[in-house]
Amino acid sequence: MPGGSVAGGGAGVTGDAGRIDVAVVDDHPIIRDGMTGWVAVPDSGIRVVAAATTVDALLAGPGRGAQVVLLDLDLGDGTTVERNVAAILAAGPAVLVLSASERPAAVRGAMRAGASGYALKHEEAAELREAIRAVAAGEDWVSPRLAFIFATDDAPDRPALSAQETRTLRLYATGLPIKSVARRLGIGEETAKQYVRRVREKYAQANRAAPTKVDLYHRAVEDGHLPSPP
Repeated sequence: MPGGSVAGGGAGVTGDAGRIDVAVVDDHPIIRDGMTGWVAVPDSGIRVVAAATTVDALLAGPGRGAQVVLLDLDLGDGTTVERNVAAILAAGPAVLVLSASERPAAVRGAMRAGASGYALKHEEAAELREAIRAVAAGEDWVSPRLAFIFATDDAPDRPALSAQETRTLRLYATGLPIKSVARRLGIGEETAKQYVRRVREKYAQANRAAPTKVDLYHRAVEDGHLPSPP
């Protein structure tokens, strides 16, 4: 998905008159202070509404109401990207990771955790604005420099699922009917079915076929997309 986007829909509703409200979590002042100048240029339709050094601080203030949160991968406060992405998603915003790291494991880890996008800190400002718009529209976006990572995964029998495919798998495999999955994700029922089909196809190609919902649940637990049963 180079620079690119995979249509999904729903994961971010734009603000007033189509404006996208963005919040920033980064422990570097130059990033927090400079973000408005980089992305909220005239006629961009993007506004930075809050910035903080930790996810908890951001979610305790106006940043909770943003459509997209730009999240630094390594905040230096002892938290993990998995924990931070989960907290932001539970509050409502979509997550676009903004990092200097091009390590495949870091990119895959962030996307598996539920981030909708992964942008590099040395992206051109126009690319970053494109990423924000894609994530706000419910699409997946990964820096063109990192697209090769999603051609493979770091385990030969583990399919490389997109963020939207992962979210669909998590909801559907836990027992939700497809209509409810679509509603939760803010996408059409046919789009949700398409994501389920893609997931099944990828598991079949990895020689771990999952023709039933129970099979999908087991695959999701095996690959860490869902917690193991108590």
